[in-house]
Amino acid sequence: MRRLATASLLGILLAAGCGATLAPDGARLSALERELGSLFLVGFRGTEAVGNTDLARLFCECRVGGVLLLGRNIVDSDQLARLTGALTTQSAACTSTKLLVAVDAEGGHVMRLAPKFGWPATFSAQELGETNDFVLTELEARRIGAMLRAAGINWDLAPVVDVGYNPANPVIVGAARSFGANPVQVTEHARVFIQGLRAEGVLTTLKHFPGHGSSFGDTHQGFTDVTDTASPELELAPYRALIAEGLADSVMTAHVFNKRLDEQYPATLSRATVSGLLRSDLGFKGPVISDDLRMGAIERQYGIGEAAVLALDAGVDVLLIVDDRLPDGGSATQLALAAITRALANGTLDPARVEAAVERVRAFRARLP
Repeated sequence: MRRLATASLLGILLAAGCGATLAPDGARLSALERELGSLFLVGFRGTEAVGNTDLARLFCECRVGGVLLLGRNIVDSDQLARLTGALTTQSAACTSTKLLVAVDAEGGHVMRLAPKFGWPATFSAQELGETNDFVLTELEARRIGAMLRAAGINWDLAPVVDVGYNPANPVIVGAARSFGANPVQVTEHARVFIQGLRAEGVLTTLKHFPGHGSSFGDTHQGFTDVTDTASPELELAPYRALIAEGLADSVMTAHVFNKRLDEQYPATLSRATVSGLLRSDLGFKGPVISDDLRMGAIERQYGIGEAAVLALDAGVDVLLIVDDRLPDGGSATQLALAAITRALANGTLDPARVEAAVERVRAFRARLP
């Protein structure tokens, strides 16, 4: 009788087809849905938290785990400290967790705490690389870290470890964001930059994986193919070394397309690149953050919802949305959350993959001072 029952069950499964999936566990999904917001790092508009309806929506409806500060949020040092304090308080009231407060503080042109807002000028990565003084690089990182901590910022989306070997590259080399064209030099400067930021209690990010220094295009604007220009032996060297040394707090993906890695998707949405190359081959265990999902290379091609699902499925843990407000006044984060919830409910996104992302983010947040 047991053999007959087993055979009948097998027959039902075979009849349903190889693509059949078991219905998701409702209780499991319900518990997971409350944690989905923790996987978002979101930029908002405004310089004050009080009366900011966008922030109220992000914290109390979306329950986001992190915010990204940009120049549009900054007036001066006093205002910024007041803003980050209010953000932290409002987030704790709605989510009962510590808030990740992030910023792009690479130094030079990409430095949100800029001289125009009253902060002192900082060296760019290119200037530090040209000087090639590792002590100076670490001291500069410590100075930047102290500025960030005083402003209530705990996560720097830096350093850039793109190897800038294409002099015609507009977004990395042209903006003086690379430490140089030599991967050993890039690694050495990135190492002490990370150590300097960590000494001031600031978490860091290696970017832009698997390399943006070879491109002739800018992923902010649209599709960028590096198939014929990428050099893995050069571009992966900093990641390989810094991950092995335990100096990679988090890693940000690039939206570049390389058909030698994935014939269908750019790096941010590529399982072969994130789960395969970064996790399996290079052994990275920490959180992976996407570059901005609203960049032209992603939003125009896939839309926010599909991109969010594909990125999570690929192995990304934190979804970056630089501007939450859509042209119609809606929320890009809410759009992405709805798409993720649907994908979990219909079985196209594995809950175990999302649970792993939640755990990585939780462990990352636990490192905050």
